[in-house]
Amino acid sequence: RVGNMGCSTMRKFSVLSPLVPFVHALERHARHLGLALLCDAVVQGECKQSVQSRGAALFVLRKFNDNAVPIYQVFKFHDSAGQGGEEWMYELEAASRRDPYKKWNTFVQAVVAQDWEGAAKIRDELPDAADDDLLVQSLYAALEKRVYEAPDYSASF
Repeated sequence: RVGNMGCSTMRKFSVLSPLVPFVHALERHARHLGLALLCDAVVQGECKQSVQSRGAALFVLRKFNDNAVPIYQVFKFHDSAGQGGEEWMYELEAASRRDPYKKWNTFVQAVVAQDWEGAAKIRDELPDAADDDLLVQSLYAALEKRVYEAPDYSASF
């Protein structure tokens, strides 16, 4: 597959990679859920000290690979993102302790692992889903049905 990348302040490059259909499918999934931005675990791991994110379950493109990939919804930059200095190590620890999505991420992990009892215990501690939060509603529905299957967007290629 071929795709373009870049932005107005950076040169644009053409990319030949299996990443192109993955990004396209991830964008379609984000649009379906009404989310602005989804990323995979690699990107989330690289930027977790700079941005707030919450688990969004698994994603798979069976046409290319049967392996399901953990994905995350990205929200906003942390207030302290980009601050250097000698306190950066303490700031990393503090950010992980005050993660507002820690319980949510544990819930997502339990649903994905199909640990229904563990997910039900955590669900009791989470707030009700907003009507427009399709991600939360879909995972709560998976818990109710006791079935979780990663969405497959291979048909879009």
